[in-house]
Amino acid sequence: MEPQIIPRVPTPVPILWFEFLLNQNQLETHLSDPDADPSASQLLMQFVDQSIKAQGNLETSVQVKKVRDLKILALKVAAHMKWNLGIIQESLPLYMVHKLLKDFMELVSNPELKEQVMTTSDRLDDHILMAFMLFNRWSVRVIIENSYPTKPPKITGPQAPNGNAALNVAGINDMVIKTVRDMTNESIQFMENSLSMPRDITIPTIETIHKLSYEFPAFLEMSLSDHCHISNAEFIQQLCFDLGSYYFHCGQIEKTAGMLKKALDINSQVQDPVYCDINKQKLKGLCAACNLDFMPQGSQPSLEQRLASSLKEEYKGLIDLLIEDNILKEVTLQYRQLIQHDVHSKQPTSDLYLQVCTCNAVRQIMDGVPLNPKYIQMLKTASKENITFFTMVCWKTVQNSDDRLKEKIKLFIRTISSSSDVLRAIGSSELKQLFTKDEFTELIFQVDNQSRPAFSVRSNTVLQQKANKALYIGQIEQQLLTTNQHQRIQTLLTELHRVAPNKRHSGLSELWKIDKSYSFIIDGMGNKKLQDVVFLMLVKSRHCLQIKDFKTARSLLTTAFDAVKDTSLKLGKAIQHEILHVDICALKLGQQTAAEKNNMTHRAMGCLGTIQSDRDIPPRPEIVERCLLYLLNYGMWFTVLNVKQRPPVVQVGQMLSEICKDISNINSCRRQAKALWDSFVQIFSSSNQLKRSANGKPANKAGQALMNRMEFLSFIQLIEEPTVMSVIASCLIKLHNVLKDDAGNEVYHQYPNLWPTTITNVSSVVTDAVTSGMTQYVQHIIQHNPHQSSWLKSQADIHYGDSQHAAAIKFYLQSAMLPSNFFTSPVPKQLWDDAVYRRIIKCCSYLKCHTQVAVFCQFLEPVDHPTAFKALQERICYDAMDCLYHCFWDMGILEYLIYILNKRNELVKKRKAVDVIGQVELNSCNSTEIFSEVIKKRKTMMLQSMAKQYL
Repeated sequence: MEPQIIPRVPTPVPILWFEFLLNQNQLETHLSDPDADPSASQLLMQFVDQSIKAQGNLETSVQVKKVRDLKILALKVAAHMKWNLGIIQESLPLYMVHKLLKDFMELVSNPELKEQVMTTSDRLDDHILMAFMLFNRWSVRVIIENSYPTKPPKITGPQAPNGNAALNVAGINDMVIKTVRDMTNESIQFMENSLSMPRDITIPTIETIHKLSYEFPAFLEMSLSDHCHISNAEFIQQLCFDLGSYYFHCGQIEKTAGMLKKALDINSQVQDPVYCDINKQKLKGLCAACNLDFMPQGSQPSLEQRLASSLKEEYKGLIDLLIEDNILKEVTLQYRQLIQHDVHSKQPTSDLYLQVCTCNAVRQIMDGVPLNPKYIQMLKTASKENITFFTMVCWKTVQNSDDRLKEKIKLFIRTISSSSDVLRAIGSSELKQLFTKDEFTELIFQVDNQSRPAFSVRSNTVLQQKANKALYIGQIEQQLLTTNQHQRIQTLLTELHRVAPNKRHSGLSELWKIDKSYSFIIDGMGNKKLQDVVFLMLVKSRHCLQIKDFKTARSLLTTAFDAVKDTSLKLGKAIQHEILHVDICALKLGQQTAAEKNNMTHRAMGCLGTIQSDRDIPPRPEIVERCLLYLLNYGMWFTVLNVKQRPPVVQVGQMLSEICKDISNINSCRRQAKALWDSFVQIFSSSNQLKRSANGKPANKAGQALMNRMEFLSFIQLIEEPTVMSVIASCLIKLHNVLKDDAGNEVYHQYPNLWPTTITNVSSVVTDAVTSGMTQYVQHIIQHNPHQSSWLKSQADIHYGDSQHAAAIKFYLQSAMLPSNFFTSPVPKQLWDDAVYRRIIKCCSYLKCHTQVAVFCQFLEPVDHPTAFKALQERICYDAMDCLYHCFWDMGILEYLIYILNKRNELVKKRKAVDVIGQVELNSCNSTEIFSEVIKKRKTMMLQSMAKQYL
């Protein structure tokens, strides 16, 4: 049997635009198809574009007829779109819309009809009135839309004649806008006169356009039923909205309110609009700005409007509205939170506030948004009435909802079931229906378990019986795991050793570990209870240190020291080092008296002196690091240099101390700087992992890094002394600059002449690791001191190199604010040289703030006129533009600015620039002192305006 061959469905061939020239009757049939290909928008663009192209070649009657037919086809498509300006503007570029509407006016009106049509609109025929109304409404829209800065649109369709560049299109659009702007008064006058139109009117349809163009006698004989009618209310409402939008644009609020009120009043008369196309969201926004109530289509006010009214009426009916919204979910959570804050500001302790919080909490539960823990605590301690209110709101919200929302409420109730009051209220309310009998019994059981009193030693004599000995020990051990109080620990251990005297209890947790040197001595003690006490005090203190509970950690260590001071001097001294570690971690820099500082220094030196002692337990690396940091942070350079034992962290500290003590004389500390530089290079090399000897200690060999990279970065971020931080930052930045070898993006640092300028083996250094470490460290030191100008400048340069232009400008401005007293004094040249100004100029240029670029070109010596002129030529500008003209003082730039503005016909801006250049203080006859003051004043204004923008 042969396989059946299924014929392929032929792909439909789209109709080409010129086919409609041959048969215009085909257009209406084509457009009636909802899936027409090409669409109405595409056809409209093609017809208008072809008519524009053919316009320049009208040598024969055939060509004239072709242009006329193309115009009529375009108008037929516009009629199919119901003359909706929104759709037409989306379909066509600006200049094409202008051409289409002008063609419409020329088609329907006599050549004699020109100026007088603007004042006699009520006497015009409907088709003439509609043509001129569309043109004037569109003109008003263009004026409003082109008053705001926007990005240039992409030219996706046919382009302007006589060229194919976007610049040509922009130029033609500018000419159209200028023409429309010159006719603004006439357009507004025509629209205002049309407000008195007393009759219903008709709008042209496809058939109307055809007969009007080719069969005018037949057009005159058309019956009223053949026309598309729109009511007077629809016509006036659209007119009021457009006029109201224009008045609002001009700042005429009273006129705006009048137009909008009239549009809203006749809204109920507009049913199934054909011509009227009002943006409801825009109308709502305009009404809000004019303090008018907005209710579209004569409907009831929305929930949001009713909530706003409730706030004005002292929260009348507020709770009912919030409960209603819990079901409908019309109002955003953000708006509900604002209502909650408003109630809290006026009635923070009232039941109303808790009820509002409850309604919002239930809405958050429904939306899966985490709740504020404060509300859960408030609910657990609320009165019986407020808990009952909570159950009522929950039930009203979910009684008719799906199972998914009900599960969310059940889950929340389980999280707060520790409150017996809440559970009791649920049990006596309809909300209990959400739970099965077993689920509710389980909730009750949970509450009973959580409400039992906590176990205490000797609270139940039955548990001390032999049969329950294991359970009793387990309960004591559980408390031992959770408590950090030294007295409680001793009590629990005493009881444990009374019940189980021959057993140690230091292995209850895998996390309980101490150094082997400590364990060796503790294990040698004969008293098992003493062993447990010392062991637990050490591990618990370590935990408290991690959670920064320094007071408890110190009390635990003191207890341990008191327990061993008479039995083991070696362990006692090691515990004193641990106490020193806690004291240094708890210390806040600069809050010590001289005596306390001397005492702490003596203890730190004593600790560092036992690093390699055979008679003492060596302090842990963390303790050595903290002691060294203490000495560095207090600038005790010579004390650090006197440390005899030299583990890696001490070596780094001593190199830093050698540099810092002689930092005022760069030449005398270059040898030490070279040593530190080599250490940094080794740390950031690709083979920087430390090899360890058989005893686990780092085996430092020639060419081996002193520290692991992560350990090093953690160490330097604990340093708080400004000089040390500057030296470390300078070394990291210099290393970064050498590796990048990019003069245009070099990062500034304080000591450029201190460090070597080359690296022996560049390929061995991980550049990304250096850049990452430098970036993190500069951010860290700025966080520590956000007023250090040199660090802020370094951060600005980093952002500049990363092409983060706005952030770069922000940090450049911050770096100069303090030295210049918020720019009231000149910025020091050693901080901001010409290179910095050029970077700021480049950043502004990338951000398309071209007026700012031109102003900053004046800050250079000499003034950079070419860059300023090029910036002023840019048409798209995202800065304050004419508001910055008063910051210019260079006559050449001002003259060029006036020339450019005059060329663009930007008369308002030109007038401002002329006012600036005509100011007396810029007179060329003024003395040098006066001109210097003018420059200083204008620099201050410019930099302060930049600070307001970016800071």
